[in-house]
Amino acid sequence: MGKMGMQSKSGLFARGFILFAVFITAFAGLVGCSTSKAAEQGKIIVATKGFAESDILANALKLLIENDTELAVEVKTLDNKLLWEAIGQGDVDAYVEYTGTALLNILKQEPEFDPEAAYEKTVRLLKENNHLIALDPIGFNNTYVFTVRKEVADQYGLKTATQLAEHSGELVFGSSQEFLNRPDAWPYVEEIYQPKFKEIKTIQEVSLQYKAAEQKLIDVFLPYSTDSKLLNDQLVTLEDDKHVFLPYDAFPIVREETLNEYPELEKTLNALAGKIDEAVIQRLNLEVEQNRRPPLDVAKEWLKSEGFIQ
Repeated sequence: MGKMGMQSKSGLFARGFILFAVFITAFAGLVGCSTSKAAEQGKIIVATKGFAESDILANALKLLIENDTELAVEVKTLDNKLLWEAIGQGDVDAYVEYTGTALLNILKQEPEFDPEAAYEKTVRLLKENNHLIALDPIGFNNTYVFTVRKEVADQYGLKTATQLAEHSGELVFGSSQEFLNRPDAWPYVEEIYQPKFKEIKTIQEVSLQYKAAEQKLIDVFLPYSTDSKLLNDQLVTLEDDKHVFLPYDAFPIVREETLNEYPELEKTLNALAGKIDEAVIQRLNLEVEQNRRPPLDVAKEWLKSEGFIQ
């Protein structure tokens, strides 16, 4: 990214910058003005990231849209990078995102720890920069949560992360290297809570952390707060009372062009606002992850039970 050489490089840089600026301008225009290819044909494409929670929510969006409109909906599975490219190109109309992911990975912003501020910033920047509309939060925050065995919580009277830090010298912490290395994760825990664990064991997979806790090889670990395995009366989650973990509040994203074409979608999808908390999504995740039920069936059953669809 001799004197003649410097001039040559400067000229190349200037020309390269102009070409880059032209490309970015053209791409922004494409994102902002192109109508969804599927929506042009009366079909909506809803994407999932391919894990249970995302699959359930994508199918919930599908069922709500098909119940309230004449539109057909197709659910596609894409990873984060491909999904983002697809929605920019008009190959995807909607999906469920998380505020932390949107701010850090998509919008390339600094960490924002206040949930309301994170959401408001996400709404504004997605619309301004990407012509995407962030709808209302669904109601749960899928972030890290300190978790201990019930016997450990009972022994030390643990309810909060502050209390955990006070007794950390007697406890073994299990974590992935990825979490320990993330600049928006472990450094904040160390700075704010200042734990002094007896030992930190590196365990890459969360599933193995559960097993290690069960086998008493570790006392503390950090799964995600919507994990269905937390529905275990032998585990206790602790309150992040100093708010060191980034908020990952779930919310639907819809292309602005799609909403312009079908404005009724906003009311339809906002029906989910505040309706699914951590306890509900844990139970829905359990049906898919542990009971091996199809995400479409799980989403349909829940929507019917709540009166969203017949």
